[in-house]
Amino acid sequence: MAISNKKVLAFTCLSLLPWVASAEVSPPKLVAERATAHCQIPRWSPDGKKLAFEVYLPKNDSREVWIATLGPGDSKLSEEEVTTGKTQTSDLLGDRKAPVVEFAWAPDMKMLSKPYVFSSIGPKKNFDLFADGSWLTNNPGNDGQPDWSTDGRYIAYTSQRKASGDVYALDLQGDSTPMQLTFWPSDTVYRPRFAAHTNRLLFTRSQTGSKGQSIGVIDFVTDPKQSVHMVTEWNGDEIRPEWSPDGTKIAFFANKGNANDKVYDLWVIGSDGKNQLRLARNVVVPDYTGPVWTPDSSTILFVAQDFKKDNPVMFVRADNSAKGVLATGTELNSDLALFAQGDTLHLAFKAIGHKGATEKTWERIYVVTFTMADLKGSAPTAEPAPAGDPSEEGMTP
Repeated sequence: MAISNKKVLAFTCLSLLPWVASAEVSPPKLVAERATAHCQIPRWSPDGKKLAFEVYLPKNDSREVWIATLGPGDSKLSEEEVTTGKTQTSDLLGDRKAPVVEFAWAPDMKMLSKPYVFSSIGPKKNFDLFADGSWLTNNPGNDGQPDWSTDGRYIAYTSQRKASGDVYALDLQGDSTPMQLTFWPSDTVYRPRFAAHTNRLLFTRSQTGSKGQSIGVIDFVTDPKQSVHMVTEWNGDEIRPEWSPDGTKIAFFANKGNANDKVYDLWVIGSDGKNQLRLARNVVVPDYTGPVWTPDSSTILFVAQDFKKDNPVMFVRADNSAKGVLATGTELNSDLALFAQGDTLHLAFKAIGHKGATEKTWERIYVVTFTMADLKGSAPTAEPAPAGDPSEEGMTP
């Protein structure tokens, strides 16, 4: 059944989630789909005119990255595939196409003729970083998960050149020697993320024993050994951390205190490791992306883990003063990505389809728009804590 306007969307989600306010959004615009593949992990270009996304083909277990050019109303004008082009590696692979994964935009569309970096199979037949027609790394281990600093100077990435993974960085204004930034010989350190307007770097550290996965920060990439500190080292796992735009807070998922360690909650914490606050229980943890911040650092978007309610897109204030649902009119949502254009917010995400659709095999990419004024929310109600969950300062029970 076609859904024609925002009021219908709002009514639908209000009936599903009567305990929270509903934010009206534009009708979902279908941006990408494939007949026999999943479209996932949308990423906005820095100017908001293009949307990169990954295509996963289960039949041959292959991955591609495509870029959609968008016009007025987020309508799709064209698509192009991201490739390494004709390289030494393509000669070695013969008829097989090199996979393209872990795509990241440059901070400025004018930096390069193709302003992005990604990981693909390099000359040594392992994954290396590739950008603008050239291999940036050429190591015996896999290199991936690149993230570009907002000033354009550094690309941080994860490298498995040793037994475990470490975070390295390339200084694009210096020599070509990668800089090692983390130094735990027995731990795996991965998923670097630069803060906006600074070169502070988030990372995730996987430790042995009860500590699991924890979150750390490097304050100066030029002096990593002296400026590194751990933000969390709780029992259990803290994963998918994302900076607030003002650089003062970090949103992430954690299974702290949950009897089932596969159940994750949404948390926020200061970058100094203080004032931790649980904002929502039982959330969807995407394979690659984390929680999404609004540009003013006041609000976090996430997806609730509730199949009966189609895994709705939610919002919550970072101080836990209000929460609500985004009435997207889609089902089994995940992989959120946000772009701000003036007062208008463009949310890209993957979903299995519209509510009421009959074909729900393949994931698609949708875009909805709204404003901060639409995110009115309501005061959250108290939720019971799991048995044995410790009470903590600043933590919502």
